[in-house]
Amino acid sequence: MRTLILGMLFALAPVPAEKHYSQALQLVAEASQTVNAVRLIVLGWQIGEELEETVRLDPEHLAARMDLVRYYLVAPRLIGGGRKKAGEQAVEIARRDLSLGHFAAGYIAYRGDKDHDRARKELRLAVRTAKKASARTTALMWLGWLSQETQNYDEAFASFEKILEIDPSRLAASYEIGRTSVFCQCRIERGEEALLRYMLSAAPTGEMPKKGEAEKLLAKLRK
Repeated sequence: MRTLILGMLFALAPVPAEKHYSQALQLVAEASQTVNAVRLIVLGWQIGEELEETVRLDPEHLAARMDLVRYYLVAPRLIGGGRKKAGEQAVEIARRDLSLGHFAAGYIAYRGDKDHDRARKELRLAVRTAKKASARTTALMWLGWLSQETQNYDEAFASFEKILEIDPSRLAASYEIGRTSVFCQCRIERGEEALLRYMLSAAPTGEMPKKGEAEKLLAKLRK
């Protein structure tokens, strides 16, 4: 009886916000490997629920709020997505962290609205107001990608070079310098140097490009 009562009490105990967030990340990982359309819809719904429960339990959980911004932009309305919801999360983020709020607004303008001018403005503000090096380098990376896409190559180079100045271990920035050189067919020597550095580094981790991709870029620069 005692074991049964303890089990019931344990089942009724609230689940910490971080556990919901961890569950959301696990579901995201599963979704990235799933090709079954029905399963993807179920996973998408569950991801949204877990992220929303995370911020309900812990309103200061900025990582979960930022993930909700991304989720609301890509998820169909059928499972709870929507541009308005993403904007609401950006407002809540800005109340707690000005720089991250600018980043969220820039991300929405870039990925959701395709408003490149607004995105550039917000990402620049995110860089300027960031208090942590990690926040600054993340904003610079997205500013660099936006600048590549809009053929603003000077700002792209400047963004990626600044990342390496702040954190030389962020070698993905070296890859992006080389990629920018390929796009504009300019600063060839710097592009080659950056790609060689990337290729001679330790094996890429996470979402970093494979070294084979850097080799292909290098070949294009040397044509």
